[in-house]
Amino acid sequence: MKLLNAGAGSQRPLNPEWTNLDNWEGGGHEINEPNFVRHDMRNPLPFEDGAFDGLLCSHVIEHMDCQEGLKLFREFRRVLKDGGTLLISVPDASYFRRVYPEDCNANWPRLYDVSDPPNPIPTFFEAALWFDQHKALLTEDALWAYFVRAGFQEPINLAYKLDGVGTTTISYHKATNKPVFDQLLAQLNRLKFSLIMSATK
Repeated sequence: MKLLNAGAGSQRPLNPEWTNLDNWEGGGHEINEPNFVRHDMRNPLPFEDGAFDGLLCSHVIEHMDCQEGLKLFREFRRVLKDGGTLLISVPDASYFRRVYPEDCNANWPRLYDVSDPPNPIPTFFEAALWFDQHKALLTEDALWAYFVRAGFQEPINLAYKLDGVGTTTISYHKATNKPVFDQLLAQLNRLKFSLIMSATK
């Protein structure tokens, strides 16, 4: 099994099945890990066609405008094997809207699983969704459009949803390879306020 973590940041599995890709500086320190590849994802990915069984991209697409994001989705499709799984996670603008009436520093742990009450920014809506490096706000329909335009098969699977009491439900739907899907899901973070969708090449 070969898996790619595109936009790995600090969430870098060391298992040799994984390749962690990012342009991240690691807090100013060089990252010397055998499975880390430094790369700016606005450029074509440095891998052969069909190199990976699964690909995770968590909290990256919102840093690109829609045309840059589409190019990256097409690169993801190129480097996946036929039947490979792409799992994308982004801040969910719809969730921020639902919880907005309660969004204040004191409620961040409950609403977002974030423990930062003294933050001078009064709402997580402002601090996270409108983070100054974000170039896109995404909902399920918008993310669906990226998958479809890039040529991924339908159905586009909603992999995670928040129910009325705040627990999580993972839905596999018709994911073609459950072991790959499980490996991708295990690396996710920021679940409470994320939209997570997957599709198959």
